[in-house]
Amino acid sequence: MKYVLFPILYLCLVPIYFMLRNETKPKKNIILGVTLPYEVRQDAAVQEICRDFLRQLNLATLVLALVPLAFLPVRHGSVFMTCFLFWMIAAVVVPYIPYVRCHKRLRAYKQQACPPAERKGETLVDLRLAALPKKVVSPLWFLPPLVMALVPILHTLAAAPRDAAFPWMLFGYGINLLMVLLFTGLYRLINRQRAEVVDENTALTAALTRVRRYQWGRAWIAFSWLTGLFSLGFWLLIDSVTGILLLALGYVGILMIVCIRTEFAARRAQESLTAESGQGFFADDDCYWIYGLIYCNPNDKHLSVNNRVGMGMTFNFAHWAGKLILGISALLLLAMPLLGVWMIRLETTPITLTLNENELVATHTKELCRLERAEIRSAALLEALPDAVKLSGTGFDTFLQGKFRVEGYGVCELCLNPEKPPFLLLETAEETWLLGAESTATAQAVYAELTEE
Repeated sequence: MKYVLFPILYLCLVPIYFMLRNETKPKKNIILGVTLPYEVRQDAAVQEICRDFLRQLNLATLVLALVPLAFLPVRHGSVFMTCFLFWMIAAVVVPYIPYVRCHKRLRAYKQQACPPAERKGETLVDLRLAALPKKVVSPLWFLPPLVMALVPILHTLAAAPRDAAFPWMLFGYGINLLMVLLFTGLYRLINRQRAEVVDENTALTAALTRVRRYQWGRAWIAFSWLTGLFSLGFWLLIDSVTGILLLALGYVGILMIVCIRTEFAARRAQESLTAESGQGFFADDDCYWIYGLIYCNPNDKHLSVNNRVGMGMTFNFAHWAGKLILGISALLLLAMPLLGVWMIRLETTPITLTLNENELVATHTKELCRLERAEIRSAALLEALPDAVKLSGTGFDTFLQGKFRVEGYGVCELCLNPEKPPFLLLETAEETWLLGAESTATAQAVYAELTEE
């Protein structure tokens, strides 16, 4: 798991680095989240702020890139995951520290260099764009990936309704279907966003709108097809842990590549189209962008707008739904370290087996099961763990808990350290348990007493 997750660290860091680095190039009259007129963009002070930002960004990214190398010697999966989660927060936050510093410096310079009248915040809409025809891709493009995502669900409903893993299989396939539907909805959403007015040139505004809608429209179609293919692959490889891990890694990697290519294609077009813009009148709504990152405009009724910094869309956090999304996102980000602490507790807590006259009780961080001795049909002691595929639960190298499909035994409930045999196999009329114990002696003693009956 460690070596599968390790590349994901850099899949997170690399896009952030190149996106922020690209903010020093003027697009739609904006540099580092600050709207500047044409004549100011070439000032020596502006260029120096950009160079200083790049130096700070390079240093921050280099440090962040080196830190994960210290995680490799970590043996316990839960500790590695905790380090991983803390690093993820740092990778999201740290690169933006030099950005915010230089954004504030550039905004202060703008207040000195530009007349007050040109700094007035406005939400501009060019009504002449409403008369222009819209070119929208046929929704039939989303039908094949929708069918691909439905096939595993329909097959599972028809062929495996009595399989013990049925709910978990249906849940996994259902997530893929929901992702395809989400991408379809986002495609419709991007075509309903308001056009961003740069200056009085309607043709320029229309061109910028078409470029972004075209690039991201193709991206949402590509995401839908990739998710449909991933759903089919997940279905075909359901019993192969290695296959699913490689498939998931490839899926995430291709999604990231498509995102980056799409955003940079749109940015190159914006940079080219607006190279001469900002001479005379230009639209300036900097006052509605907090540090150029957070859009908060009570005069704009749209929930989503094009992101000024980063990829894709962002939300209007003056809107009640935007505030809700911001709050949930912040809570999820802050809760990530708590998830790591919980995983460490899972992996380090010993498994306790208590056998009395009437029942066997297995306890880990909580009571796992309470089996009446009369209900136990058979008991066996396994010196090695058969091949197992996780359906739900935890799958560390040194701790497995949850539902697993075990070769030769079907779907079982597991709670054990695969590196510390023997394992107690218990079968009842309804389910099968594979349990570890805090010591070899405990497992052997419980097994001996159960089999004496």
